[in-house]
Amino acid sequence: MALLGKIAKSLDPNSDLPTDVTFFFKGEDNIVKEVKAHKLILSMASDVFKREFYGTMKEEDVVIKDASQQVFQAMIEFIYNKRTALGDFELSFLASLYYLAEKYYLEDLKEGILATIPEHEVNNENVLDVAILAEESILHQPFSDALYVAAASFLKSAFNGKLEKAVDFCVENESTELHGLVLFKMLATMKNIPDPNLCENCKQTPCLNGKTLTAQNFVPGAKVDHRDHRGSARIDTLMKLDGPETYTARMTDGSIGHDFVLEYQMFNCF
Repeated sequence: MALLGKIAKSLDPNSDLPTDVTFFFKGEDNIVKEVKAHKLILSMASDVFKREFYGTMKEEDVVIKDASQQVFQAMIEFIYNKRTALGDFELSFLASLYYLAEKYYLEDLKEGILATIPEHEVNNENVLDVAILAEESILHQPFSDALYVAAASFLKSAFNGKLEKAVDFCVENESTELHGLVLFKMLATMKNIPDPNLCENCKQTPCLNGKTLTAQNFVPGAKVDHRDHRGSARIDTLMKLDGPETYTARMTDGSIGHDFVLEYQMFNCF
């Protein structure tokens, strides 16, 4: 069996590699739960554990007060390379897990958590909850930012550029200071989220493929084609406007041409 497989198996109750550290958690009704592990394996994964186990204290029994047994167990299983489907956890669970990943300097776990956030469904019913969780996690900036992006991405798609939809959403939700704060941050985040339907060539939604060039829709760098015999098949990409009706372009041979007429060319986005 490969080494990583053996490490994962060492957490099993019937493993012949005995654990040498126990973490205790006091839950509801003062019920104490525990998580067992191996100091060496944890210390190899985290300098925090190494200082804790091989420093001056050399603890064997550790009381954990800032995390639940379930979240701590998930972190331990990640360290032991047990198959941990992070995407199956609720966002609130991941928030606690991210806190532990930062506390114990587990960069791989942090990256894994952030990668799963876009997989979680955001909808009308939970978008504010996601944003509130983002604000509550503000001390863990990458996690907070990822949540805000997830929430703002949903709103951007739902609003579809219609101001009245944004206004309706704000009016329909309870007016509190916290709601106002997270709504403001989501709206600010929306500005920096690229539109998935935005054409990379003409930079418009919907795409302007085949549409005549104008001074208003002119996009430097866009590829174009001639509309009829009056246009030039040698024009490759737009460069800059020369005036209200003419422009400069880069030709297919790499040279620069001037004073081309806008209405003779059209966008070539495909």
